[in-house]
Amino acid sequence: MNLRLLLLSECNRTCKGCCNKDFDLESLPVCNSFTGYEMVILTGGEPLLKPWLIINTAVAVRAENPTAKIVLYTARSVDPALFVSLLENHLDGITLTLHTRKDVASFITLNNLIKSMPSLAGKSLRLNVFRGINLGDTDLSQWKVKNEIQWIKECPLPSDEVFMRRYSSIQNVPAKLVAAPVRKVFQIIPDKALQAA
Repeated sequence: MNLRLLLLSECNRTCKGCCNKDFDLESLPVCNSFTGYEMVILTGGEPLLKPWLIINTAVAVRAENPTAKIVLYTARSVDPALFVSLLENHLDGITLTLHTRKDVASFITLNNLIKSMPSLAGKSLRLNVFRGINLGDTDLSQWKVKNEIQWIKECPLPSDEVFMRRYSSIQNVPAKLVAAPVRKVFQIIPDKALQAA
């Protein structure tokens, strides 16, 4: 069984077909344990708006369930160094979605960085590309690519997944920056300290 874990509802996009509109996110159960899951999928909103939530959650998952795969779902590639650092230090994989043509330039920068990083060999890299986006002759050999995707009505949850939230209120997740986005160096603050922030 896999856990889809909502870290926050905040997002920098206003996509008409967003799957989050199909769920009452505040009524999702709060996850109290990471044991028993093969994979923990970190999602939002846009988790990369608050990367310290990703780090603290990944550390908590590893402490409780060291064999679980941790994968981030995101649509944000504007900070390639942070993206790569999270992947190197905390995540087993990333699923990145390109929604518009505006996403292409930052993705190409990220892709070039990933290609130069042998430390990322073996990481799961998945790329979803919405209809109408052309990546031309970009080398995507590191990625498992789904092209021409579209929004799915009512966004059914896969039968092998449960959907929960990390915090008791997804509107009031910790807002203080506690993780310095420097490659290979992150200060980890216990969740109790975050909740007091």
